[in-house]
Amino acid sequence: MKRVILVLLIVMCVGCNDKKIENSIKDIDDSYIEIVPENSKAFIFNLSDNDILLTIDEIKEYNRLIESKTDYLYNMNITSLSKEKILNYINSYTIPKLPKYNDGKLITNSDINDIFENMNIENVNDTKLLKALVVNRTNLKSFPTELHFFDNMSDTNFDNLQESEMHINTPVLVMHKSKDNRFVFVLTPTYVGWIKEEDIVYVSDEDYDYFINNDKFGIITDPFVEINNKLLDMSVKLPFIETTNDGYKFVIPSKDKNNNLIKEEIILKRDKAHIGYLPYTKRNVYIQAFKYEGIPYSWGSMDYGVDCSSYVSNVYHTFGFIFPRNTSSQNSSVGEVISLNSKTDKEKLDIISGSAPSLLYMDGHVLIYLGMDNQTHYVIGANGGNAFKVVKEELNSSNYLSKINKLVLIKK
Repeated sequence: MKRVILVLLIVMCVGCNDKKIENSIKDIDDSYIEIVPENSKAFIFNLSDNDILLTIDEIKEYNRLIESKTDYLYNMNITSLSKEKILNYINSYTIPKLPKYNDGKLITNSDINDIFENMNIENVNDTKLLKALVVNRTNLKSFPTELHFFDNMSDTNFDNLQESEMHINTPVLVMHKSKDNRFVFVLTPTYVGWIKEEDIVYVSDEDYDYFINNDKFGIITDPFVEINNKLLDMSVKLPFIETTNDGYKFVIPSKDKNNNLIKEEIILKRDKAHIGYLPYTKRNVYIQAFKYEGIPYSWGSMDYGVDCSSYVSNVYHTFGFIFPRNTSSQNSSVGEVISLNSKTDKEKLDIISGSAPSLLYMDGHVLIYLGMDNQTHYVIGANGGNAFKVVKEELNSSNYLSKINKLVLIKK
């Protein structure tokens, strides 16, 4: 019991003293209430230490290294784009081959022609980019349409046009608009694609900096927080105002009926958010990973859910890491990559053992390696197969082990 109390005190102290999270918020009283998921405790109990793996400054340097290794983290400081560059982005997507279905109805060639016309390609020009913020959790798609492109009539999850979810307060740079004026083609920190214009608000440089570059901020630590008819994902970063008797007061971007920015104040309970980034420790990785256990799987994180790569990104973003969105980009850029190709299952387990928590990649999928409990190896991830949710599973020769080809370590 004394050991557990000591660990808790160390975590609280580290959370306050790692440059007080950020120098500019060093005097803030962070009375964050830590929730430890029950299934994480077996792995936490086995920890021999709870040292800081990387400090805030080291994570910033780590992010610069990740950015240098991938083409899929985008520069949000640019102010304009050429017609050629915008067309390259738009045309990087190809329409899926038919047959495809939208809510049980067959997609037609006429539907596809309408989509192409709505892209408004003929009006793409050299463009001064407009700054905006996401005000509602929204879907980013490869084409400007409400239609889904499901593979069969009964499918409601794997939309072939769905690329990613966009969290509230995500910065976007608008470069083009659809013919029906309902969709905008945007650049985001991790993706390009089409989103509904109703889900963003255009902002001035000053307001953009307030929401995106504010030194006084907090991070959502629950998988999803619903407030004022808005859905906040884990890792959403919001400007922080003050600590209140009821929790933390933050600001979220919203807009009025005239589409003007509103700085909407909200109060979140102390078990839903943390002032500044969470300290990057093994213990905290386990806690954040298991908070998602049971959350539905959703391709491209459409609607209410996560896919494998957004799950991992959200967990690690609570510590300040910025990952590319997809596994194909993550598996070569987010840490020290150890190839497991041409290894037997036993050799893989020998290499993986002792690395927890770490990331395991296979073609099109990523898992968090948890380590061992009762002589059994375990992983956790967003399972798009039979489980169709974030689930802890054994790692063995009958499931993932033979398919895993990379171990990624995120540490010094």
